[in-house]
Amino acid sequence: MNQPPEYCPYCGTAVTGVDTPVHSVVETPMIYRCESCDDYVFYNPTPGGSAVVVDGESLLLVEDFRSPGEWKLPSGRMELGESPREGVARELCEEIGLSVDPADLTYFYDESGEPVENQYMVGIDYAVPRAKTTGTLEAGSDATDARFFTPDEFAASECSMKYTHVDRFGTDSLDWLLCKVRDALEAGDRR
Repeated sequence: MNQPPEYCPYCGTAVTGVDTPVHSVVETPMIYRCESCDDYVFYNPTPGGSAVVVDGESLLLVEDFRSPGEWKLPSGRMELGESPREGVARELCEEIGLSVDPADLTYFYDESGEPVENQYMVGIDYAVPRAKTTGTLEAGSDATDARFFTPDEFAASECSMKYTHVDRFGTDSLDWLLCKVRDALEAGDRR
């Protein structure tokens, strides 16, 4: 998890911004100079990503364990040593029990934002047809439910998209998401 730096990681001196502590206001660039050792201290975003699994006209969503009734794409943060594809494949397996070869994930979207106050992320999102996944669909420890929805089924339900999903994509429309994902899968972008 990234947090605004309070101390220089090299010499341990308290890091301050321009006349204020670093953590009071974040402005770009998020680079500071340690007054003691003169080294740079960075406050960079954490990489993360999500997977859109498509099955015909349906998209796979998970109910977030932190906010019952709110649904999102299977997603999470990269771990040390993982490529974005490897991280998204791992998260898909952890959250819902589906395995996918990272090479079968197709890039479709990227974004940056602040899903939680003072925690900045860069997200890289991938799509995959259900036929390229294996395993049994089952909510993991960080999801309370997982299922496929058509855009019409989701709209007719009492479910809603999690606010972080809406912030990332600028919409809660599953029709828009399905269209974007189909376009990406047809183009076959392997970034």
